[in-house]
Amino acid sequence: MGDQHITAAADMVRRTGATDFELRYSEPETPDGPVVWMCIASYSDGRWDAGAGRTPDAAAERLLDQLLDGGNCTHCRRPTGVAHDLDAMPLSEHVCWYQYDPELNTYRRACEGETGTRAQRRRRSRRG
Repeated sequence: MGDQHITAAADMVRRTGATDFELRYSEPETPDGPVVWMCIASYSDGRWDAGAGRTPDAAAERLLDQLLDGGNCTHCRRPTGVAHDLDAMPLSEHVCWYQYDPELNTYRRACEGETGTRAQRRRRSRRG
């Protein structure tokens, strides 16, 4: 996937409210040992979360899995999940999937085309 994917992941992490995104690695203890990559999200209230993997992409994907899977979409109120490709997702009527779109280099939520503006939703809620 590469640098663009990492950039999109960092942007998505910031969309969760993180104030900082770090990508780092741990040197192997032996010459033939594995390099472990880590992505860390830090928040202004002192919270943090991390994901690790054998590649920078895997670390970024695991961090997004930690942060997004099982949350709730602030737009459609469905539970959220994250997918790192554009394949059709199961239970799409029940889960708001955030999927990586390589053409736009961003993670897009499934409900982007479904929800109106905040003002439209407020008007509907006042009516009934």
